[in-house]
Amino acid sequence: MEASLRRVSGLDVRVTEVVGGSRSTDHARQASSYRRGRVLLCGDAAHVHSPFSGQGLNLGIGDAVNLGWKLAATVQGWAPEGLLDSYTGERHPIGAWVLDWTRAQVAVMRGDANSRALRAVVTDFLGTPDGATHYVQRISGLWQRYDLGGGHPLVGATMPELRLGDGTRLAEHTRTGRALLVDLAGDDRLAALAGAYTGRLELLRSEADDAGLSGLLVRPDGFVAWASVEGADDLLGGDDLAGLEAALTRWLGAPEPTTA
Repeated sequence: MEASLRRVSGLDVRVTEVVGGSRSTDHARQASSYRRGRVLLCGDAAHVHSPFSGQGLNLGIGDAVNLGWKLAATVQGWAPEGLLDSYTGERHPIGAWVLDWTRAQVAVMRGDANSRALRAVVTDFLGTPDGATHYVQRISGLWQRYDLGGGHPLVGATMPELRLGDGTRLAEHTRTGRALLVDLAGDDRLAALAGAYTGRLELLRSEADDAGLSGLLVRPDGFVAWASVEGADDLLGGDDLAGLEAALTRWLGAPEPTTA
């Protein structure tokens, strides 16, 4: 350790005590699948890379949040077919992106002439408002979305931070660990659908000025599974309602049978 410190610093460093030590490298590796039978990989067990910008922590938390509710649904016996397999399908591409991002960071830190030239170009880019904003947005992970299908641009993205009519924000209503069906149009058909998913789904009826939405289905991990545009006439068209029913079945399984 002393030899390494002296070589890098050029000073006569003396190490008198080691209180704690850790090791990190610029390796970038990823498991080909995050699930094999009853074995599931999460966080550093699924992917390793350089520790720059704390991206490993964010990535691991994202894995856990995505996997947690799906694993709970499977254990509790209401998970639809393929729910647990969707963990790899959704998180593996995000992990691959982070690995490539850290590879790029390592590339500009090397001491060769090519890396120095590349670092100068990147520095110029980060010196612009647009460049710095783009970098922060990418590092934050707020850009991340899953390919869940559906025609609305919110589907597959993190839920919007809506301010509701009672002064609360949408995120404050997601702490139960259940999915959330948000009715912004006062449509009783949403309440009827929600009633068939007791214990799996919470219904929130409210208003949100300028949201441009009549309804949202938010998964337990905070990602939008269905969204309906606010309409002037019919609050929810037939296609919207059918889309909601399909999304509920896809993510929450079969509804409870109705009793006569």
